[in-house]
Amino acid sequence: MTTAIECAVIPGAVAAPRSSAALQLRAVEPSARRARAFTRTWLRRWGEDDLVDPALLVVCELATNAIRHGARDSAGQGGARTPAPRITLVLTLRPDALDIEVRDGSAVLPLPRTAGRDDDCGRGLMIIEALAESWACGLASDGGKWVRASLSRSPAGPAR
Repeated sequence: MTTAIECAVIPGAVAAPRSSAALQLRAVEPSARRARAFTRTWLRRWGEDDLVDPALLVVCELATNAIRHGARDSAGQGGARTPAPRITLVLTLRPDALDIEVRDGSAVLPLPRTAGRDDDCGRGLMIIEALAESWACGLASDGGKWVRASLSRSPAGPAR
């Protein structure tokens, strides 16, 4: 599923021009590569070349976490056959920021960890914190969770 919306209005809010694109993927390792390609394509289409590198790092971390942890935590129990878990990537370009959101079927929220020098994983949220203006996560009303990072569109970059 790929969707593009050129203008969206949030009820009760002042309408601000924004563009968004969404991609639904199977929760398998090669999907992280597809998520990065999708992100690169849309950012270039929107003329946001300066955001490509940091956005690709954030997308890679969020998608990989959703594939590795979210899909595993949402898999069927008791040996029952269930459809392959899926993740959804949503890119939203606002006047001041790019929001990158990944949704998966797990209700387990991510927690930042401190990775040891020789650890192979555990640095993803630290990378996101370093690159993003902000990040947040929450439980989705229809089950599962979302994790969102916002990258500043201002020339000065994220506040540190």
